[in-house]
Amino acid sequence: MNDARLSDGERKLLLCLLAFYREIGPGATPAVKGLDEETGLERFEISEVVAALHAKGLIEVWELQPAVRLTPEGLRAVLRLEEEGGA
Repeated sequence: MNDARLSDGERKLLLCLLAFYREIGPGATPAVKGLDEETGLERFEISEVVAALHAKGLIEVWELQPAVRLTPEGLRAVLRLEEEGGA
């Protein structure tokens, strides 16, 4: 996964999910509702960003809630972002 291909919105959501991961643990699965407030993105942008990150294999999506969680590849990508000062 080349981090340069991530949009600003995708970076914001990955960093937000990393915060949940650090606070709650690997099972952190926040509901999509409310992530707009956490990331500073508009609600319609969240849907697009979730779909893009899911297509890239960086997050898992549970449609019933709906909720999202970092995949192992997503965790590696966001940690690289953080190391490179992408936060």
